[in-house]
Amino acid sequence: MAAQEGVKAADMCLRILEFVAFESDGAGVTQIAGHVGMAKSAIFKHLQTLIDHGFVTQDVSSSRYRLGPKAWLLARNAPNLDDVAANALPLMQAARNELGLGVVLSSPTPQSAFVVATVASNHQIEIGVRPGSQLSLHASAQGKVYLAFGPREALERICDAPLAAVTPRTITDPNILRAEVENVRQNGYAVAPGESLLGINVIAAPVWNYEGKLVASIGLIGSVQHIASVPDQMLVSRLLALTRSVSAALGATSP
Repeated sequence: MAAQEGVKAADMCLRILEFVAFESDGAGVTQIAGHVGMAKSAIFKHLQTLIDHGFVTQDVSSSRYRLGPKAWLLARNAPNLDDVAANALPLMQAARNELGLGVVLSSPTPQSAFVVATVASNHQIEIGVRPGSQLSLHASAQGKVYLAFGPREALERICDAPLAAVTPRTITDPNILRAEVENVRQNGYAVAPGESLLGINVIAAPVWNYEGKLVASIGLIGSVQHIASVPDQMLVSRLLALTRSVSAALGATSP
């Protein structure tokens, strides 16, 4: 029982930390409590733990909470996604200017495709995803890139667990997912029309580093009006040119 309570407390602290991290003006206790669904009295206790360990600080003038120095230190010692983003963002912006579509940079993890940076579309109705979002591996183009080009065991691990239906179009049959991932390996890119959100499609391709290791994926995001289920070859070619350029900037040779 004590171990379970400890896990719950750790989970709550991490949820609070993540929420605070993406509030540019800091977060108040009421905001945090509403987001995580916990009483303010309990939130205060978790915040105090995070403050004691340096992960969160409190602004004395506004009483709002922000990331602390320990969070910054951990970020500095994480795999250097700054290099990937720094090289990718100017090229992503150029692609957006040319195509009008939103562009998303994601980092692969064993649990999800983690959105690192985005460039918003210039369409009248903006379609995008927020940095810090975690995309399902089986229901997103970025996730399928990881399953195709990341560790081989990742696909079997995902297929051994129930595949949640995020939308009616999400792949929930492990055999169909395996076939889909094999197509991604052969084609060099992935799509997920309506699989994470109905009416929205993403086409994504891998980014490699100088060791030939998958370090990220870049996706073009738009409505199915702009990115069909079978994408226009011009979009595919432009995306692959973009990911090749970013990979080359990271020292990669052709995989």
